[in-house]
This record gives sequence, structure tokens and C-alpha cells, in this order.
Amino acid sequence: MIKVAILEYENESMEVALALSKIYAYQDWTFRHFTKASDLARRLKEEEYQLFVFDEVFKTPRLESVFVHDHPNSMFVYLCENPIRTKGNDQRHRVLYLDKGNIRQEVLQVQDQLLSLSHQMDSYELNYDGVHVFLPYPDIYYLDKMEKMIYFHTKKGEFHERANMSDLEKAFTPYGFLRVHVSYLVNAIHIVAWYKDEVELDNGDRIPLSRQQKRKILALKKSNRTLG
Repeated sequence: MIKVAILEYENESMEVALALSKIYAYQDWTFRHFTKASDLARRLKEEEYQLFVFDEVFKTPRLESVFVHDHPNSMFVYLCENPIRTKGNDQRHRVLYLDKGNIRQEVLQVQDQLLSLSHQMDSYELNYDGVHVFLPYPDIYYLDKMEKMIYFHTKKGEFHERANMSDLEKAFTPYGFLRVHVSYLVNAIHIVAWYKDEVELDNGDRIPLSRQQKRKILALKKSNRTLG
């Protein structure tokens, strides 16, 4: 089940809930509305949330540390008067900035990223040295190919199997993974920065980024933002 925490005024919270109800029409999901960050912080001691929706007034270094930094597998949405200004140079793929004056349309435009949350709770099964291993998608940082072997870099360590990268790209794309290079497939929720020829992950690793793949990713992001 996808659990959503909304830290906003009541009117905006209802707009968000209505928009999410369309996106998660075929998934199990629930939300809780909070008006104080302290109430949400206390609630986090009892349950986890996969998606946080905050008013931009809560984008402070202290609250970023409490919520964003301490929940690396969750996605965050800031509702802003001016999303471009509030975002600044923030390149984290799992942090979105939406126009609070047009909430329903803005939420629908990022539905692919929000839908990836439901898939992230699944696991990938591989046969590692004769043993079946289940890797939760949020625990996978990236995959890289060396000759005919695919290496899985995860929070549990490194695993490998013989597989085709193109086949894995098709299987992993619905889970929020991006083909940033012919030999690398990266879990977008772990991307914290984009550079000219690399992407940086929240574990400190830097992954090669090819110009061709970068153009494809940017074109896809642009098309998603112009839907409807």
C-alpha cells in the first residue's frame, strides 16, 4: 500500500488527494493530512510513508534533514507559488516542485514518477550462485554490464547474473530506472545530481552519463511536462 503524508493547508490537501485518486485508481493507497511538521515527525515513529507532499514553507534545511534526508526511498513534492524559483539548482530526481495554483494538472503531469512508487515496493528475483535472492527495487542503486554479466549494486551488497541489459531496461523502466549509459541502468530515486557526463547517487557513486542517453531522458521529461 502506498502511504501519502500531506503537510499543507486543508484546501490544497483536498486538491492533492483528488489528483492522486486518479493516478492511484488501481493501487491500494491512503493519505494523512497534517498541518504541523511536528505532528508528522511524531507519526513517522509509527508508520512509513512513500510519498510526502509539502507546502513550500516547509522547505528548510532542518526539515529537509528530518524528512528528505532520513527517508531516502521516498518521493517528495513541494507545492510552490513559483516552482522554478523554489527549486533553484536542486537536481534530485525524487524531489518534485509543482505549481500550487494548478495542483490537479501539475500532479497528473508527473504521474509516471508517482506511479513508480507502487512498483518500487516490489522485488527483483535473481539466481545468485544457485540461491534465489529477492532485491527490493528501492534497495538497488544501479546495474552495470561487464561482458555478459550484469552486476547489481544494492544496499545489501553486490550481486550478479548473466542477463541482457536491453531486456532488463524494459523490465526495470516501470520501476523508475533510467538507462543513463549503454552499460548502466540507474534507480532514479537515488540520483542527487546531474553533471555533463555523470550522474551522482546518494551513496556517493558517480555513474557515466552518455550524451545520447541524456538527450533521450531530457526529451522524455519534457514530453511528460507537456502532456494534456
